[in-house]
Amino acid sequence: MEKKLCGAKTRNSEPCRKAALANGRCRLHGGKSTGPKDRSKLKGNKNALKHGQYEAIWLDTLTEEERELYVLVSTDPTAQVRNRFKLSEIRIRRMMERIKQEQQKEKPNPAAIRAIEEAITRVEMNMVNLIRESSRLLEMQGNKSDGSLDKLAEILDQARKKYFN
Repeated sequence: MEKKLCGAKTRNSEPCRKAALANGRCRLHGGKSTGPKDRSKLKGNKNALKHGQYEAIWLDTLTEEERELYVLVSTDPTAQVRNRFKLSEIRIRRMMERIKQEQQKEKPNPAAIRAIEEAITRVEMNMVNLIRESSRLLEMQGNKSDGSLDKLAEILDQARKKYFN
């Protein structure tokens, strides 16, 4: 019995010579996946959206409420760091509430509690980075010249011209 070959076009434009699965293609060229059976589940990438971290957001796709928020968001770096720090505190509080709810169950899941605790640790590490960033911003603001050195240099330059010319 001759084995059925995949036959899909490979990168070097030759037919694939791997063994085909039931649908006629090998595992590398779509042999295992047949896609959703229900056409309503064909939603593109939104079907896989779990948390939204990698979601592309375009200005023209914002809702009216999001547009209002967009205008209100400060672009000042110090305010940004401060707001992220406050949101991190709220996030930790919510996670602590989830731990409390899990512990109050008749059979608490220790793995779920441990996962939440690990997430709290990650948020706290982000908060440490925010504190560092805040310190850097304060240093940068402290190093900004108020113009007094420039004024002094200008006065000295005028004195040199007056007395040495």
